[in-house]
Amino acid sequence: MDARRVGALCRATQPLYIVVELLVAAAAVTSYDLVSSTISELGVAALSPGHVVMNGAFVLFGVTLVLGAVLGDPPSPTARVLWVVAGLSSVATGLAPLDTAPVAHLVVSAPVFLAQPVALLLTGTALRSRIAIALGAVSIVASAVFLLGLAPDLGGLLERLALWPGYLVLGVLGLRTLARASATSAG
Repeated sequence: MDARRVGALCRATQPLYIVVELLVAAAAVTSYDLVSSTISELGVAALSPGHVVMNGAFVLFGVTLVLGAVLGDPPSPTARVLWVVAGLSSVATGLAPLDTAPVAHLVVSAPVFLAQPVALLLTGTALRSRIAIALGAVSIVASAVFLLGLAPDLGGLLERLALWPGYLVLGVLGLRTLARASATSAG
């Protein structure tokens, strides 16, 4: 398998992160709420029996985000760099859980909320995809509101609006690339 296909496969797996997050949230022993509870709370041992899975997901999907950007063919060099920054931030977030390294966690998790929404907007713009551009705009606004602390009771919702659209768009792009590669090799 060539590097471009590996990159596409890494991008195609990104929506699975959302599935993992939802499964860990469903197993939380506390009254975890997708709207008010932050994603990072799923990585806290006292709040979630799936904390190891969640922190592992941050690392695994961060690595695949980086590999997808480096090996794949993002339509914009700036978007490629931002996807890598987002992936590295995700990896670092999983390695510095909120409960064991709170200051480090806040420092290393912030870049994903800056890089990923902008990367999504730039990717959508380069592809001339109205849907990806709109999702990028939603992500940027949600990220700004979250980072500025303007709606603390909606922290979980804002984080998800900031990040999930990127995972979904990358999944679609990865599947499209894989489909085109399969059609080319079959033809």
